[in-house]
This record gives sequence, structure tokens and C-alpha cells, in this order.
Amino acid sequence: MSCPRSRRPGAASTPGCPDTRRRLWQDSGPRLRGSPFQEAESRLGFPLPADLRESLRCHDGDTSLLGVLPCRRLYSVTEIIEVREMRMETWESDDPDQAETPWWGMKWVPISGSDGDDHFVDAGEGMWQNHLGDAVHDDQAYFLGWPSLGSWLHEVAQAMKHHGQSSWAGAVTAPKVDSSGDIHW
Repeated sequence: MSCPRSRRPGAASTPGCPDTRRRLWQDSGPRLRGSPFQEAESRLGFPLPADLRESLRCHDGDTSLLGVLPCRRLYSVTEIIEVREMRMETWESDDPDQAETPWWGMKWVPISGSDGDDHFVDAGEGMWQNHLGDAVHDDQAYFLGWPSLGSWLHEVAQAMKHHGQSSWAGAVTAPKVDSSGDIHW
């Protein structure tokens, strides 16, 4: 694959190009050091889903304004705990509406979000285990149809890899790259 350059020095116009990959990497948070999962899992009261652990080994959140992936801004381990604790403080598990139209779940782990709207992974047992969902701040939550974070991330990577091929059709819409090298989902 060739990597055409935009007019701005150092910016690439293709997500598969080294400069754009480097930029995506810089926008994701610092790599995790040591074992931050023990404290996080202690505060959660259960283990993080395996796909989320693997993702967090590559980044500790996302420092961009809107997010580098099509899921809002990725949370760091600290933000995952803070957002989940905030959700659990305001969640009323005995609310009768929770049975049919849940706003939040006992073992849902937020992975990305903004303005009170959060994507999550279900870390609980049952048919929705490891599935991705979306919980907006003022309405019921729902599952997105992805059986795991890993399957969704794979499809996002495929969309980025094939973004310039009009004949490619995937489950995730291919991003657009502007002349400054910014990715728009």
C-alpha cells in the first residue's frame, strides 16, 4: 500500500500509513505499566473481560477530544472505575423499570463515552456475556450486536485497512481521512 502525503508535513492521508498509525497511537493514552488490573478488579468486585484487558494493555485511554475509534473517547483504567462507580451510585437496581428497560447493569464495564453516554462490555454471566452495549444518559441501554470487544476491534481494523476501497463493505463504516490526516468515522 502506498502512503500518499497530504499538504501538511508529517500528516498521512491513509490510516494504514506509518504517520497516521503513529498519530492514532499518540492519541491513545500511555501504555500501562505494572499490573493496574488488580486494583481495578478489586474495586469492581469482578474480573475485567479478557478482551478489555488486552485492549488496555495497548493503551490507557484516549487523549483525543472525540476519540480515535468510532465509539466515543476510550476510557483509561481510572476512568473506567470512576464512570462505573458514578453509574452504580445513581442506578436503582430495584427500580421496576430496570427489568424491562435497563439503564445500567450490575456487571457492565464502561469502555468509552462522553457527556454521560457510555459504551460498555457486559462482564456478567449469561447470554450477553462479553457483548458490547450502549448506555445513554437519559434512556434505556441496549446491546449493539457485537459478541465481544475483540470482534468489534477486528472489524474496526478491517474498516481502517480497506478505507480507500469503494468495493469493500464491512460491518463498520470505513473512515474518511481529511487532508490534514484526521480520521472521521
